[in-house]
Amino acid sequence: MNEKVAKALSYVDEKYVSAAAKKKKKKAKYFISAIAAVLALVLLFNLPSMPMVISAKAVSIASESRQMQRPDLDDYKDRDQWRADREKWEAEQKFLSSTSRAAINALTPFFTNGSAQFLSTQGSENLLWSPINAYIGLAMMTELTDGASRQQILDLFGARDIDELRQQVGAIWESAYNDNGHEISTLANSLWLEEGLNYQQDTMDNIAYYYYASVYQGDLGSQKINNAIGAWINNNTGGFLKKSTANVNLSPETILALYSTIYFQAKWQDEFSESNNTQDTFHTPSGDKTATFMNKKLAQMNYYYGDKFSAVALSLKNGSLMWFILPDEGYTTADVLADGQYMQMVLQQDWENTKWMKVNLSVPKFDVNSTMDLKGGLQEMGVTDVFNEGAANFSEITGDVPIFLTAANQSVRVQIDEEGVKAAAYIEFPGAMSPEPPKEIIDFILDRPFIFAITTESIPLFMGTVNNP
Repeated sequence: MNEKVAKALSYVDEKYVSAAAKKKKKKAKYFISAIAAVLALVLLFNLPSMPMVISAKAVSIASESRQMQRPDLDDYKDRDQWRADREKWEAEQKFLSSTSRAAINALTPFFTNGSAQFLSTQGSENLLWSPINAYIGLAMMTELTDGASRQQILDLFGARDIDELRQQVGAIWESAYNDNGHEISTLANSLWLEEGLNYQQDTMDNIAYYYYASVYQGDLGSQKINNAIGAWINNNTGGFLKKSTANVNLSPETILALYSTIYFQAKWQDEFSESNNTQDTFHTPSGDKTATFMNKKLAQMNYYYGDKFSAVALSLKNGSLMWFILPDEGYTTADVLADGQYMQMVLQQDWENTKWMKVNLSVPKFDVNSTMDLKGGLQEMGVTDVFNEGAANFSEITGDVPIFLTAANQSVRVQIDEEGVKAAAYIEFPGAMSPEPPKEIIDFILDRPFIFAITTESIPLFMGTVNNP
């Protein structure tokens, strides 16, 4: 699949683009229209074949994953060579894990505060976001910015400088990336430039190498480029977000557009049996509804318990986890998100308040989607200048041309069923007394609003609040 996508991404249709030679109307204002993440989680094993034509000039092509793939003994005739390669791979994984862990620790405030900002709701709306995807998309902005515009992003991610951020992004990207033909977790980035815009090739090459992003130049705002961007997103999300990509419509005033995707697919380690499904009541904030629940009886699993919530984590075959976090009676999902204690459990996976026990689990099937502008939340977290026409500094790409970011939109879709997950995302822990551990078999019934998180190597790929499955 990667080879096919790489070939498609390198295709240039010069008849549609003539770089700086083609004159167009003068732009009154310069905007950056950014999509921080366009996301999908998918279960399907066979990816649809979707030919793609990029009607734009290829400025720089994304670097591929640089991590060594796990050696498979079946691919070797020489067992000693396999052992040698296995040792090399294990050493690389150890280094990658250590670097990724340090990055996750630095990013804990962003993941926690962002989840509280973007997932809290008092209504029946389902809210979803991808922390890793928003992180990588925004991190790319540091390569285009300077001064306070860059520093605010570095501060948000706990990075001393751009070199440390590059290392941080690389470790997390490589740790999250997996494409073995069965279970897939792939990330892709692209930057689109207005034709005729002068750019620094070194900057574009840095984006391609450190952020695995392809850079294209064309007539932004034209239907051809809108279609090309939609095709790029569809090809990198298995077509799971077609309804969202059908609405790609850049303004003619757009001078830069950034798109970032994450595509995930995996089956449950222990699948649900459809014969155990039941029709039961889910208590939404706006009233009760009937939903299809998937059930496991007396399943052995870790049960987690906090001051305001309890949780279980289901394993996926690719080694990832899907967490289900249920607020205690008397508390809301917003209370749990604001407290932030749950994030320690999700990121560290060494939560002391845990017990291996038998659980009667009941989970509603759901197919939920969410599109939101992350702009307000990012501003609340200190990233303000890039959205300010008078303060934004994008001199690393445009020199003295005044441009600013108008939006940071994220679209996410998540679907779970009996087989697995489908979808095309300064913490202070109060020293309160620890809650009492459960002593009996637990009935863990997700029949009211709950939070979920999907993690790989403790990296939060997707998170959401399900109020109406």
